[in-house]
Amino acid sequence: MPAIATFNVCNLSADALPERLARLGAVILRDLSAPDIVALQEIMAEGPILPNGQAPADAAYQALIAAIEANGGPRYAFREIPPLAGQDGGMAGANIRVGFLFNPARVDFPDRSHAGSTDSVGIRYRGRQPSLTLNPGRIAPQHPAFSGDESHHWAPSRKALAAEFVIRGVRVFVIVCHFKSMRATTRREEDYAKKQRHAQAEIIHSFAADLLACDPQAAIVLLGDLNDVPGSRTLKLLKGQLFHNLLDDLPHGQCYTHRHGGKPQALDHILISPALRRGAIAHIPHHYSDVAPSQEPASDHDPVVAELPVLDI
Repeated sequence: MPAIATFNVCNLSADALPERLARLGAVILRDLSAPDIVALQEIMAEGPILPNGQAPADAAYQALIAAIEANGGPRYAFREIPPLAGQDGGMAGANIRVGFLFNPARVDFPDRSHAGSTDSVGIRYRGRQPSLTLNPGRIAPQHPAFSGDESHHWAPSRKALAAEFVIRGVRVFVIVCHFKSMRATTRREEDYAKKQRHAQAEIIHSFAADLLACDPQAAIVLLGDLNDVPGSRTLKLLKGQLFHNLLDDLPHGQCYTHRHGGKPQALDHILISPALRRGAIAHIPHHYSDVAPSQEPASDHDPVVAELPVLDI
């Protein structure tokens, strides 16, 4: 069954303890059943910094790939666009970013051009089908909602990454996001962060809506750590009238991916376009949220995996 997952791996670097890498590999292989595509958040790299200012994280991806393979899983490949050092927020010096793992034995990735950190992906329309001008490519990386804007009290934030895959002959657009953090020390800072997330959600929805305007049957997945809960304005703006959040189908008692102050909440989401809706289901293995306090979790977020039977052709 074709499956796509999202997983915030909590500032994962190539220097992570072998035990932690092994646990992450086991989660992806056993709890998620080795999805065709895994959208990752919080892959980090403190250096080295390239002459163009980018901070690639090849070693971190390769360490995670090796951990999955050591658990008996497939040999994944990865794609990312490295951030410019110090420009994407998160833990100071960590240069966290989003990226993709995919199983090349089951998924094709048509690489297209060599996008830089500030290059913005567009949509090409040919033969009555949309495609990405860059693959992968960042969505509006220089928009103030992502690059930061002092006048709005917006800090630089992780840039969203769009990618085009081919699964069993079907073109699938996957957009991974890690929206502005909920962390705030004052009510005013909390309001600024909310408004930044709202702006980010509007940008991503607009891009995905343009894909659907080109092809109403386009297979599109929007996913990641959105730092907001179901029913929030952020999720409403991202969904609009076009997309469906698979977490909305889960029983309330199962719908959480993180704990804040001991309180469970759903921050990690998978939204799909109408073409993927038939039979699609989400599953949240609570490898973090339900562990005993004495246990060391692999991450501070639970992953979410979506099974997409419409692609099983």
